[in-house]
Amino acid sequence: MHAPSSSPPRGRSGGSAFITVLLYTFLILTLVSAILDWSLNERKMNMRASYFLEARNAAEALAEYGFSQIATQFTRYATVPSFDPQGSSPLSAPPTSFFSGSDVDTNAYSSSTEPTGWELIAGTAATVPSSGSLYYVDPNDPNNASDPLKGQYVYRRDIQVLARATVVPANGDKSVTAYVTEKVSVRGAPLFAHAIFYSDNDLEIFPGPQMDIYGPVHVNGNMFLSNQSNSTGLRFHGAVSASGNIYHAWASEAHAGDGSGSEALGSNPVSFVTSAGTMLAMKDSSGTWRDSSMGTDQTLFSSGLYRNTTTAALSQLTPLLSSSYRTTASQLWGGNVQTAAMGISAYNPVGTGGQVGVDGSGNAIDANTDAADSLGYGPHSMIDAPNTALSTGDTYYTAKEEVEKEKFANKSGLYVQITITPGASGAADTATINLYGWPGSAPTGTPASQVGPNTGILLGSYTTGSTPNGLLTFIPYKATQVSTGSKITNTGDPNYNKYPITTTTYSSTTSTSTVTYSTTTVSSSQVVNQGMYDQRQLAGIDLVQVDMSVLRAALTDTNSNSNADSKAILDSSGNVWGSGSAGGYSTDVSGSSGWNGGVYVEVKTSDGSASQASVAVGNGLVSSGSSLIPTVNSTSGLTIATNAPMYVAGAFNADGSNATSSTSATTPDDGNTDASGGTTSAEVPVALASDAITILSPGYFGSAGTNGSAAATSNGSSTNAYKSWSTASPSASGNTEVAAAFITGLVSTTSSANSGGAHNLPRFLENWSGDTVAIRGSLVSMYKSKTATGTFSTRYYGAPTRNWGFDQIFQNGSYPPLTPKVMSYRRVDFSDMSASDYTTTRHTLWPSLP
Repeated sequence: MHAPSSSPPRGRSGGSAFITVLLYTFLILTLVSAILDWSLNERKMNMRASYFLEARNAAEALAEYGFSQIATQFTRYATVPSFDPQGSSPLSAPPTSFFSGSDVDTNAYSSSTEPTGWELIAGTAATVPSSGSLYYVDPNDPNNASDPLKGQYVYRRDIQVLARATVVPANGDKSVTAYVTEKVSVRGAPLFAHAIFYSDNDLEIFPGPQMDIYGPVHVNGNMFLSNQSNSTGLRFHGAVSASGNIYHAWASEAHAGDGSGSEALGSNPVSFVTSAGTMLAMKDSSGTWRDSSMGTDQTLFSSGLYRNTTTAALSQLTPLLSSSYRTTASQLWGGNVQTAAMGISAYNPVGTGGQVGVDGSGNAIDANTDAADSLGYGPHSMIDAPNTALSTGDTYYTAKEEVEKEKFANKSGLYVQITITPGASGAADTATINLYGWPGSAPTGTPASQVGPNTGILLGSYTTGSTPNGLLTFIPYKATQVSTGSKITNTGDPNYNKYPITTTTYSSTTSTSTVTYSTTTVSSSQVVNQGMYDQRQLAGIDLVQVDMSVLRAALTDTNSNSNADSKAILDSSGNVWGSGSAGGYSTDVSGSSGWNGGVYVEVKTSDGSASQASVAVGNGLVSSGSSLIPTVNSTSGLTIATNAPMYVAGAFNADGSNATSSTSATTPDDGNTDASGGTTSAEVPVALASDAITILSPGYFGSAGTNGSAAATSNGSSTNAYKSWSTASPSASGNTEVAAAFITGLVSTTSSANSGGAHNLPRFLENWSGDTVAIRGSLVSMYKSKTATGTFSTRYYGAPTRNWGFDQIFQNGSYPPLTPKVMSYRRVDFSDMSASDYTTTRHTLWPSLP
């Protein structure tokens, strides 16, 4: 009998191990499966997030594409079309290449035929505030800290843009759609909301005396700043912006700073206001100029003059731009100094940019190559006469017609046409003066001879002499040959040998040397019996005087509908002209009529030859507490525009008695500033727009008289007008004060000449040493002069004490009639949207959409 075995039963231990292995394997597989599932879901989520990000970026790009179209429409067109997506001018689709290489569905969205795709729509323009009044860009609002329009009153309209974009994954995954909205704030800042505004030219300021500039300053281009001799320097008390850069440098590489070619770059202070209201200089304590080059451009100069005089100034300056300027300027001046480095771009009034269309590649087409006019539809067009030859067959008719609408000539309530017939064999010129009413005032069927270039009805036609009552007077240039004189012969300026002088030597003293020019005897000289000789233009000038005292009387008669004083402007039926609808004629209001505060003076010759005829505004002196002209048709103020140069004779829209007062540059004579809650000033807002503006002293043509200075029909032998041919830089006859905004041209800086800078933007022809010129208004340079193209020089004038400032009635929102608006744009309220919010907003904007 065998003993029982002590071994365990077979398979019990192995089975447990097997079960354990199976259990662990199952757990591991479950864990691996969970990890794989999590990984796949995570990958899907990441992919979906990636698709959504792609869709959102596409939607944002679409919204920006819409933004650019809205900006283009408001910049180019006076009457902006509706952006109704089912209308004739919706926001357009970008080219398919816009999303090249992406998964974006480039089909246009349609709820019925294409439920994915992209969509770009804009709403209607909503006025802010809804009352239609001007919107104040509050400088104390942190959101406006970097807004170049802060502290200004603007016309604001907001347009909501909606954009949706769909991404369709290439792997067949479900599509992803993103929805965004942004608000485009379109701001039309009145052009005269700036103390200084420059376009089409760089801004140069290099005054000798202290110069304080109050109010905003903007330039579409670069700023070249220095101060030549005053220890206090050049000071900007308001925000300064430039679409280019700011340099402590000359704009020309040649030594032409002061017009004689030898003035060194000033090293005296140039200061800007900080956010705390204090003045801080560009130059730091170590002597470094904190301009756009952060002082490295000073290596270009030796003794204040460019070492390299053969390479254009900007070609030398641009490579030295500093990447640290943006941060430095922002920290120092807190948004009060901004350049291209901060994103500042150019902005202009509607229709002044010169662009009339785009070619097939989207490139701008500039109309400045018009065969009939070398400047075509550039900025100068705002003061040019109507283009009566413009045809609907012109390829760019639509865009050019929009420019026509913005011309002062086609907006003014009174149109004056001066046609000059050149005199034969030395005889004086003669002229015909036609007066026309507001645009469209000629009824259908009116004979062409009775319709003005502005489509206004003929009010009257007058021959050489004056219009009835002396409102307009044509004063032809007349001069008489007299005794022997002298002229300069040995200067590098090719024009000097043309200038007759009364002494045997002519000396020019600069900071480095005194140069004496030799002279030679000439056989004759002249005295000016009538009109004037412009030493800068080297030409005798026919004058067309606008007598402000007569205009005041005529508009008073319009208000009373009476001609008892025989000063009224009459229509062809003998009725008193000018009364009409509230606000007078407006291009934007159908059926509007009457005086609207605008006078346009077209000057031309009968044979098409060049003319040096100019407009002279005279008798513009007013007593404190009196208005230059009355309010008519609820329109207060005056704008006089002309395609010709202009002379301002003596005090204008001011009493002339306090030119040297520190307040005369900013505050009306009666002390009222049109501030909210305050008393309205009797001083009406006035603008003068012309090819060039020259200020003449009160006695230039003779005694100032009760109403101020007038261009005399015969010059007295003691007047500067009488001596204007024989004497360069005659002594001015005393202080003068002008309360008006200027829109004017200049002659740009080149390697051989200088523009004269903003301190010489209003021109001078006299030696003002010891006398003051006070300008209370706004200085605007919009274009290059086409007629008054004589170059700047110190030979024919001596600088006045400049007491210039920004008129407080402009600062407080009262502007001259027909003031152009400069357009700028700001993005506000950008956000993502849900599908339901997008649909609701979409139908709120345009209920007719499917």
